[in-house]
Amino acid sequence: MFPSELATGLCSLNPHVDRLVQSCLMEVDGRGHVVRYQMHDGVINSNARMTYTDVNAILADRDAGAIARYAELVPMFELMHRLFETLHARRRRRGSIDFDLPETEVVLSELGEIEAIIPSERNVAHRIIEEFMLLANETVAAHLVATGAPALHRVHEAPDLKKVADFETFIVTLGYSLSAQGHAIRPKHFQKLIDRMKGTPEERPIAALMLRTMQKARYDAAPLGHFGLAAEHYTHFTSPIRRYPDLVVHRMLRESRRGPITDARREELEEELPEVARHTSEMERRADDAERELLQWKKVRFMADKVGDEFEGYITGVAPFGLFVELIQHYVEGLVHVSSMGDDYYRYSEQQHVMLGENTKKTYRLGDKVLVQVVRVDMERRQVDLG
Repeated sequence: MFPSELATGLCSLNPHVDRLVQSCLMEVDGRGHVVRYQMHDGVINSNARMTYTDVNAILADRDAGAIARYAELVPMFELMHRLFETLHARRRRRGSIDFDLPETEVVLSELGEIEAIIPSERNVAHRIIEEFMLLANETVAAHLVATGAPALHRVHEAPDLKKVADFETFIVTLGYSLSAQGHAIRPKHFQKLIDRMKGTPEERPIAALMLRTMQKARYDAAPLGHFGLAAEHYTHFTSPIRRYPDLVVHRMLRESRRGPITDARREELEEELPEVARHTSEMERRADDAERELLQWKKVRFMADKVGDEFEGYITGVAPFGLFVELIQHYVEGLVHVSSMGDDYYRYSEQQHVMLGENTKKTYRLGDKVLVQVVRVDMERRQVDLG
């Protein structure tokens, strides 16, 4: 991210001040289709600095105080909400995959101590902005392709067919199916499965397994489409103060508006952009890994004083060496090592994601609810051992 002086100052849409922007203005019909659009360099003057909490209070909670405070803006928020519903319905119709699983948020005290680990809230205000950004990104990507401008695209290729077959073999044992095979697999088949699992104990572990079945999204100089969003063209345009690829896209849009790209310039870009795509994809993975590692360290530290305590959890992973269990109360994952499962000799079935006791025939499978005890917290390995 840009330094805070830029990110919260000159580059931030602070209220009642002019800010230079690059805009994608879209006109959308009643079915959620963009009927015309324009790309512009422009100036924006924001009416107010709204928060997701305030907008949600207006739209979802119908909070009288919030409605009165932002009375002039309320009709705009309501129109935005209606547009969100139209756009979301269109995306659902075409089969876009929507993993609506809660992510965790670490609550810190004033002293920096971890007080709680809670699910992060994703309310209607978050969804509105997310949907608008998706549409802007798609529209810009389609525009770049239509005008023949070299650019960075956000691509997500179709999953490997063997991984899909293995995933299908497993979910059939739980009474589910993708209802399609091989090259007939489309994003809508995964979305229908997510809808059927909604609210079940196995929803989170199967969704996590589904994610592992998918390819990783990345940047590419070629417009290869986005499987997860069921989008023919997609790019990252909306966060230029946070992501370098968005800045590259902004530069290409501006350059293409100045006039035709010369053959020499096109050749230069076609040589340069694949390396930019590779590098930015690698940097994204490193940033994600660092964030995940830090969050895991915080979670393990939070559990340090809970050795001996018992918690309920769901089995989120089954491996030859044991069971991964996510605690319901704290959203922390720990490992029950197979050596601690002393009531039987357990064998691992890779295809079914099951631990099966040889003598008792007791099974532990993905999604099962179990009672566990915190046995040890290993800060060095960043691991919580459960029994």
